[in-house]
Amino acid sequence: MMKSSLIALAAAVALAGAAPAFAAPFGDGDSETREWRANNIIQRLHDNGVNATDVEEWGDLVRAYVRQADGSVVMQYFTPDTLTPVNR
Repeated sequence: MMKSSLIALAAAVALAGAAPAFAAPFGDGDSETREWRANNIIQRLHDNGVNATDVEEWGDLVRAYVRQADGSVVMQYFTPDTLTPVNR
């Protein structure tokens, strides 16, 4: 009994420590809300001609993974409100 309780406790601690790695980007709210925000930003970038495949918060900026014409992917940074490109 004690051994299985310790195993369960160790598993719970391990999962709790991993939780931030699974957190979706873009603010407070549940994962569905954060995912919706990320998808909205990707769509806005597409509307601006940026072929973003994924986005995440990067400090006070949005970091986008952008597929180039040759198939490679580069990181580009944008302001979160207007999605204006930022040179880094």
